[in-house]
Amino acid sequence: MDPLEHASSYRLLCPVERFEKDKDGKVTTISGKIHHIIKSSYFISDAEDEKSNHHHSLLLRNKKEGEEDKVIYYCWACQIEMIGKTYYFCSYCRNQYHKECVRSPSEIHSSDHPKHPLQLLWLPEPSQHTQCSSCRRAHHELFYYCSLCDFSLHPSCAEKPASLTINNPKRHMHTLHYFPRISTLICDVCGLDGDHGYLYVCLLCDFIVHKRCVDLPYVIKVSRHDHRLTFTCNLPYKDPTDCGVCHAKIKQNYGEYSCMKVGCVYAVHSRCAMQSDVCDGKELEGEPEKTYEKSQVFEDKGDGIIQHPTHPGHQLRLEKKIHNESKHCQACRLPCYDDADGGGGNVYRCLQCDDFILHESCAYIPRVKQFMLHVHPLILELSYTTSWFQCWKCRRYSCGFAYACGIQGMCNYMVLDTLCASISEPFHHHSHPHLLFVTSTQYDGEICSICQSWKPQPLNCVKCDFVLCFRCATLPHTARYQHDEHLLYFSYEEDAKDELYGCEICEEDIDPRKGLYSCNECGVTLHIDCLLGRDPYMKAGQTRTVNWDKTTVHVLPNTYSTRPICKTCRRRCPYKIKIVVSSQVDHPFCSFDCYYGE
Repeated sequence: MDPLEHASSYRLLCPVERFEKDKDGKVTTISGKIHHIIKSSYFISDAEDEKSNHHHSLLLRNKKEGEEDKVIYYCWACQIEMIGKTYYFCSYCRNQYHKECVRSPSEIHSSDHPKHPLQLLWLPEPSQHTQCSSCRRAHHELFYYCSLCDFSLHPSCAEKPASLTINNPKRHMHTLHYFPRISTLICDVCGLDGDHGYLYVCLLCDFIVHKRCVDLPYVIKVSRHDHRLTFTCNLPYKDPTDCGVCHAKIKQNYGEYSCMKVGCVYAVHSRCAMQSDVCDGKELEGEPEKTYEKSQVFEDKGDGIIQHPTHPGHQLRLEKKIHNESKHCQACRLPCYDDADGGGGNVYRCLQCDDFILHESCAYIPRVKQFMLHVHPLILELSYTTSWFQCWKCRRYSCGFAYACGIQGMCNYMVLDTLCASISEPFHHHSHPHLLFVTSTQYDGEICSICQSWKPQPLNCVKCDFVLCFRCATLPHTARYQHDEHLLYFSYEEDAKDELYGCEICEEDIDPRKGLYSCNECGVTLHIDCLLGRDPYMKAGQTRTVNWDKTTVHVLPNTYSTRPICKTCRRRCPYKIKIVVSSQVDHPFCSFDCYYGE
């Protein structure tokens, strides 16, 4: 038995400190990136201890009772979720680690790759180009690698070597034998060739399965469908079906997941279902089904009167057909007037405060909802109405209501405004005749057909090349211009040649291929930003203290005839609000883009 396995935590090197020891040593290049070879031991020798040149101190910790289901910890070295109750914490760099990532020998022999030893490497700049040959997740700082075979493993995966044989009667009736070699054989579960992982084979019949497909769950819940899905070797539907994630045809005779609800036709490829933004990979067979409570946020007082938690002490009354573009909904921050079809316009207005208004539809948004690009339920967050947040999808700043992930840890980034959170598949946009879907994976993106910006996981058309980012998808269909009595409509002209329009506000040319607002009656045309501003979901009067330097940032009105000059873009601030830092009142910013891009 290895005596180091029983070494006290204070005798172990933090992975960061270990890298510091070897960063000036030998390196190797993989996919054009420099990787550092880790030669030193993870154990602090007596000679090192006497020098006292290590500042990091590792502590062995246990997750608190009840944290297993509510808090997700990720190892800083490999960025993989820590499933067990015990982990290492460094008191110096404040990182937590898998035990396997701390106790990682510089070189190992693995049954996953019996031909050659695997060398421990450190990658200072994480890349999505290399993946673990076992779990297929991207490598971050620390992993094992064989340069001869381009084979790699996370330390936590290396501690769980593949079994030489597997008996899984639910997957296959015969014993499966490990085949530790990459090949072009097609997996009978996911329908993909062997380049995507090592295989198990049945020696008695023609059955081949990837190592990571052997234990796929049989009942799952995906983010893009309301019902649970079950694994099946043959689709239970009469007609061919498209995958609900990638929207390609699902082949017969290969495994996939299909909806369990009678009468509902929905299926996904097994590999598409296991994407990290589609499913959490948990086995739900035999587990009671959880349903999200679609309860209203407010208290109904009757006769069209409600009490909303964001406006305590006052009651709101339902008023129909309100047309006042100067009033904005507290939830979505859009103005209050009918939509393009003449519907809507109903709002809840405070009986005492004239400015507090909620669209009727916004008042009824649920407390908890499932967003199609996140595996955890999102909780309605009302606290941003006195500050602001940046939406994860459209990247706009807003002081309206937000949906945020209720799981602490790596999901803290998941905050959506109500407009982006409301988008679901199939999505219809008035500027395009076909339905739109999200078909790209979590780390892929495309160029939006309207704004011409590269965006991760946009909506796109499966019939043509049209791509729509969430920022453009949530632009209001109609808007008001103070010098026009009619509604202006958003439009996008894909086939426009050299035809240009003039903006009524800035008097510069408008390219209709990048979208514009126009009046069908008067012919008035305006740039999107000129009409809406760069921060259309913000309002004057917001204040926030920035955490990193304790600076107070104010959002102020910009309505004076003499407009100040923006500190970043050096032009006169043309929008309705300006951003001012308390320490630099005389140097405002015209938008959050200019403030954060300083």
